[in-house]
Amino acid sequence: MTGPTAPPAPPAPTGAAPARRVRGVVFDLDGTLADSWSLHLRCLRRGVAAVGPDRPSGARLAAAQRPTDLETLAALVPAELLAGAARAYDLALREELAGATSPVPPMPGARELVGLLRAEGLVLGICTGRSRAHARLLLDACGLALDLTVAREDAARPKPAADGLLLALRRLGLAPEEAVYVGDSPADARQGAAAGVAATFVLGPPGPGRIAALNDLPAALREARS
Repeated sequence: MTGPTAPPAPPAPTGAAPARRVRGVVFDLDGTLADSWSLHLRCLRRGVAAVGPDRPSGARLAAAQRPTDLETLAALVPAELLAGAARAYDLALREELAGATSPVPPMPGARELVGLLRAEGLVLGICTGRSRAHARLLLDACGLALDLTVAREDAARPKPAADGLLLALRRLGLAPEEAVYVGDSPADARQGAAAGVAATFVLGPPGPGRIAALNDLPAALREARS
């Protein structure tokens, strides 16, 4: 998960064509399939406010952003206050999603893309730094009919380490060279490279290893599968 001003991701590794045909796609969740940035900022503010008088600005929240919500909170509050801030974040997210007049939207083109990739016979999965409970709530709110493959509790180390993505691939029955990973942050690009997937695509401005929007993924996949 990143904010709208995330720095450019490093280019995806290039080289010889993958030894096996691409059979599956693994997605990050926040900022990739779920348009949850505004919700995340509101929950961060409530988490920080619950343990002290600080009211962090949007710029400070964006600068503190880390690959997981827990790591981000840890960058905003002292260690001895982290558990309380995390409880307040959890409560805020559950209350917002339970009482929302409109659900958290999927990213533009997400539903259509999922249907298209399924129709092409690709195996689909999600690897997220969110907790399993929070990820399921977000998937339900977005109306995305995708199974949660790997959540924060499943991986020994968070992204950019490859642990979670490699576990997702094993659970989906895919070798790294048979899979493409799609994310929205430099940490996602590094995780994909560490896992050795056939290709990693990061949502963002034009550049190596980037796609401007989810509806650009089918063309990128055709190239990766060729």
